[in-house]
Amino acid sequence: MKPFSTLLYGLLLNPVRTLRRGGEAPPPSWQRSLFQLILPWIGFSVFTSQTLYQIIPTGLPPEGVPHPIGFGIYSFIILTIACLGLAGAAHWLAELFQGRSDFERALQAVGYAMIPAWVGNIAAAFPWPYGNGIGLALIVYSLILLLPAFAIVLGIRRGNRLGHYVATLICAALITFVLGWLLIDLIPGAKPEVRFGTTWLI
Repeated sequence: MKPFSTLLYGLLLNPVRTLRRGGEAPPPSWQRSLFQLILPWIGFSVFTSQTLYQIIPTGLPPEGVPHPIGFGIYSFIILTIACLGLAGAAHWLAELFQGRSDFERALQAVGYAMIPAWVGNIAAAFPWPYGNGIGLALIVYSLILLLPAFAIVLGIRRGNRLGHYVATLICAALITFVLGWLLIDLIPGAKPEVRFGTTWLI
């Protein structure tokens, strides 16, 4: 597994080459991808962003802000579910779109592609409009990066790549939305007393 800084540098400056190297190498086990790449990145992203929210004023009244620990736990769980949902959907849909059905490679692809989004989650904690703008740009970049990640790592054929990508995103979004909606009511402090038009789902 490459160092975090090397992965981030490669994905930002030369993403196709970084993904191609990952696809050509023997895939790490799903346990290694999950516990050595995905969970540490998510944990670092959530912890750092929640710490920054306590330092930098959000502009919302106290009743409109969730508890940092409750929302941090919720964010960690739901981001993990989102990654597993993406990998699972990409894996199960791969054969339908004439690709390589391999959960370990799918989880590797998701782990690589979502790194900019986890950095964007930290950037979003900085004051508006720069923090939100940079954070949103990095999250969108990660979602776009999933397309070549699935195509290269799972070997999806040309002509089927967009269909596989869209179907995977829809399935993962449904899984994340349903479970996120349930969990936010189960974890104490995950949602604020007053939402002010914000769902606080992700």
